[in-house]
Amino acid sequence: ALSSAASDVYKRQPFISVEKMPRFNGDLNKWLRKNLRYPVRCAEMGIGGKVFVEFVVEKDGSISSINVVRSADPDLSQEAIRVVKAMPKWIPGMQRDKAVRVRFTIPITFQLR
Repeated sequence: ALSSAASDVYKRQPFISVEKMPRFNGDLNKWLRKNLRYPVRCAEMGIGGKVFVEFVVEKDGSISSINVVRSADPDLSQEAIRVVKAMPKWIPGMQRDKAVRVRFTIPITFQLR
């Protein structure tokens, strides 16, 4: 059995893989296309690429602990963080029929049309 300190940490730490992973309620790519604002400086300089954003989907579907894992440019990172913060609640991840915190990473692609 886990010591009580270890089980407390286990409760607080988000899962990485669960029986039912969290899901965006709808079409995530369509939502991102509609809400993403290309940073002006990056557009002018032709800077694009993917920004990998890691976050935790909480038990209630809200988003917390947003962190950029990899990015082509600081302005793209800022916009990716802004858009992730603006997301509607997700359908939370489930483990043994209980909503749990899950760490999740998504790529956000910035490409000039």
